[in-house]
Amino acid sequence: MNGKTPTDVTPQARARVVLAMTAICMMVVGFNTTAVATILPNLKAEFDLTPSGLQWVMAIYTVASASLVTIVSRLGDITGKMGVFFFGMVVFAFGSGSVLFAQDATMLLIGRGAQGAGAAALFGTSLSLLTAATPEEQRAGVTGFWGAIVGLAIGVGPIVGGAFGHYISWRAVFAADLVLLVVAFTIGLHVSKRKYVPDTRLAGARFDYPGAVAVLLFLGPLSFALSNGESSGWSTPLTLLPLAVAALATVLLVIVSRRSDDPLIELRYFRHPRYFMAAAGMFFTGFTLFCFFVYFNTFVQSPDAFGYTSIGAGLAIMPLSLSMFVISVTAPRFLAPYSFQWPVAIGLGAMACGFLLLTTVSNTTQYSEIWWKLLIVGIGLGICFSLLPRLGLRLLPEEHVGQGSGVINACLYFGATLGAVVGGLAESITIRRGLSEVINALPSGSTQRADLAHALTHGKPGEVQQLLTSLEPTAGTALAEALRDLQDNAFDSAMVVAAIAALIGMVLALLLLRGPVPPLHSAVELTK
Repeated sequence: MNGKTPTDVTPQARARVVLAMTAICMMVVGFNTTAVATILPNLKAEFDLTPSGLQWVMAIYTVASASLVTIVSRLGDITGKMGVFFFGMVVFAFGSGSVLFAQDATMLLIGRGAQGAGAAALFGTSLSLLTAATPEEQRAGVTGFWGAIVGLAIGVGPIVGGAFGHYISWRAVFAADLVLLVVAFTIGLHVSKRKYVPDTRLAGARFDYPGAVAVLLFLGPLSFALSNGESSGWSTPLTLLPLAVAALATVLLVIVSRRSDDPLIELRYFRHPRYFMAAAGMFFTGFTLFCFFVYFNTFVQSPDAFGYTSIGAGLAIMPLSLSMFVISVTAPRFLAPYSFQWPVAIGLGAMACGFLLLTTVSNTTQYSEIWWKLLIVGIGLGICFSLLPRLGLRLLPEEHVGQGSGVINACLYFGATLGAVVGGLAESITIRRGLSEVINALPSGSTQRADLAHALTHGKPGEVQQLLTSLEPTAGTALAEALRDLQDNAFDSAMVVAAIAALIGMVLALLLLRGPVPPLHSAVELTK
């Protein structure tokens, strides 16, 4: 760029530089969403964490991100997207550094919370930065690449996290964050200096503080309750009270949004069927992705199923990750000019088909029977990740693209949180019912029956295995087989939940995306 002014650089070249900056940050955000799951055993040993503490290492990241993403996105519209993006990089780096040098559980959780806050700023502004910096005719392609990077980072996170944890140190995960963020920050300084991103700040706009409070009281407690409900109990005050607060905040959010001249979330945009579909579609995409991801990893790593290591489980998902990446990059080039109805419906339908095919997987299945099913799911995810954000953001005026990006990404985060929870509930219900049948089949009145009943309900896998070996060989073998079948059924339940969510999204797409493609920024008419 020596001696060149911003006008000497083509719009395409400027867009590529902005894409490089945002892509690196999305790699960091997506990577930290899943890589940490594979190093939880290391964290438990290092900090002597309780099961609740381990859960919060994951949950505090998603709770902070989901709660703040709409707020920081709107701040980007008002104060400038680049400033908020820089802020996100700094906060995320602070969080990664805190975890990297953590000496106790408190510092670990503070760092993870800071990472979540930084992720909200990065996630909430990255897509709107790309949209602002890219010529209209090329936006579909860069949006697809953005979605591809997010999906690929989520997919390879377990591989890289597992490799670091096994061969180097779990702290290397967070050291890698800092290296990547330094690179992105350096590119960001160049982008800012050369003014590659147009200034789309709203002149004279005021921040909607009541709306921000309502959003925090809605998404924060709701995410907390969903993340904590399974371990604390769904009928306990620790779960019911946050749910009540979230319900009241929903009413408050509607009231303040209607009364504000410039609301944090413009609810009237949801009256546009295509904007509503973009938000709902991202919700179902996040829901199915995490419902699959969490429980597929658990299943294939089980000693009674495939017995994969964390690295092996990550490699097993690679057909999904790679197909998702390829489709996200290529699909928008061919599908962008059209209605989106059939592409989005086909994408959600492919996901549903893939999940239903995965219900045939058992502990005796060979991987050669699985990879092509993951490929189908990846194709569906690639279509949805690349087209749905574009579907919604093209309808909004430039000054509200940040807000729309925040809403769409909040739906993605919320869907991911709910997908993990509902998938877990489906598994838990299946296991509880199956265990009752297994226990009832044991010889009545024996000490072994009482010991096994206690171990199956409350014990560790090693304890169960020890008791099985003490049984008469035929009975022990039959019981072990019944438990493996029960594990298969639990995984099937999670996949059925994911398939149902994808089918609901497909039906919505067929209903809401009918008719001709509306002109750019057409949703603004709904606010007049």
